[in-house]
Amino acid sequence: MCGLDLSSNQLTGDIPQQIGDLVQIHALNFSYNKLVGSIPKVFSNLKQLESLDLSNNLLSGNIPPELGTLDFLSTFNVSYNNLSGMIPTQHHTSHILRVVSMAIQIFVDHILNTNVQ
Repeated sequence: MCGLDLSSNQLTGDIPQQIGDLVQIHALNFSYNKLVGSIPKVFSNLKQLESLDLSNNLLSGNIPPELGTLDFLSTFNVSYNNLSGMIPTQHHTSHILRVVSMAIQIFVDHILNTNVQ
């Protein structure tokens, strides 16, 4: 499977843990829904993931540090949520992470040590 676009589908509730079973997926888009809860750690199982868009939801909590193990992640959008805490800094992806969007977020500590557009 290349990608899954579930944007603007009026989805509600938590992101299901079973999303971690999509180990061959390259792109996931859950933007413009009403998803709640925290970002699941199981996203770190998606080792082929290049693009993750969770923007414009009602997600809260911290970004799991496990996302730092996604070697191919180049686009990461969590803007317009209710996230807090630190942005994971152990990103092995820092040399290829091109787009990080966290508009309207308040984060404590420091941002990724990378060239972010």
